[in-house]
Amino acid sequence: MKIATVTVTYNRKELLKQNIEAILNQSFEVDNIIIVDNHSTDNSEKEIKERFSNNEKITYIYLNENIGGAGGFYTGCKYAYENAYDWVILMDDDGKPKNEHTINNLLETINKMNKTEKDLVMMNSLVLCNENELSFSFFSMNDTADMIKEKANNNILEEYISPFNGTIISKALMEKIGYPNREFFIKGDEADYLLSAKNVGAYIGTVVDSLYYHPRVYENNLKKIKIINKEYYVFVEKPWKEYYRIRNYTYTYKKLKMKKSIIKLIGLKIIGIFVCKCNKIESLKMIIKGYRDGRKGKLGNTILPS
Repeated sequence: MKIATVTVTYNRKELLKQNIEAILNQSFEVDNIIIVDNHSTDNSEKEIKERFSNNEKITYIYLNENIGGAGGFYTGCKYAYENAYDWVILMDDDGKPKNEHTINNLLETINKMNKTEKDLVMMNSLVLCNENELSFSFFSMNDTADMIKEKANNNILEEYISPFNGTIISKALMEKIGYPNREFFIKGDEADYLLSAKNVGAYIGTVVDSLYYHPRVYENNLKKIKIINKEYYVFVEKPWKEYYRIRNYTYTYKKLKMKKSIIKLIGLKIIGIFVCKCNKIESLKMIIKGYRDGRKGKLGNTILPS
């Protein structure tokens, strides 16, 4: 059984070093550490190759242009599949295995599954931002590792994952649904891939004793709102990022005929513009443009980062 990790990076060489060190320190030794560099300008490639020059298991793929996280994961998955890896574990450069048992515990749980279940698999480590709080909520913003473990069955919280953050994918699943959609550029590629996996009956779940670290990205700009006695958390990123979020999710939801999800997405994001600190006019313009382009299926790198 051949196993590779894929880490997509862009101008985060110090965090990337930590990511690689954490993988190398695992009790389970993977066969290849694949780094996909989205044309970094901070000398990442040179420094990584110098620091890990004695390790032949690191494959460094430096791209000629920045094709975004979606393009990076597409490239990494394609490389792993074409080089006959049975399993690939996807990561961002700002995340890393939380302890030395992360990958081993993930694989041990998968090995206990029956063969049919192991054919089409997308499983995750439990993603934490500190010792007990989740980086990405499953049920509410107050989710903790202890709470999730109580809900788990045989060490697995079924149906819930935080895709592309310590996420293992079987070769059989890639054969079935292909690679992440590189035309998304950034935002939503992980959700699109997850929904595609669910549509073919893949086994989805989080292994709760396999711990992965990732910072809680939106914490400083989260706002809690209440609509008809139900609480929601909203946030707004830079306008160009919101364009890609709205465009890509609209495209995915339209493809899967999830009209209500589109309405909810747009509604919450518009509310977020009014309650969060952001460039409100530009953000609203980008949301409208993103919605229109998503409906038309106009993908690719259409808005430059600013």
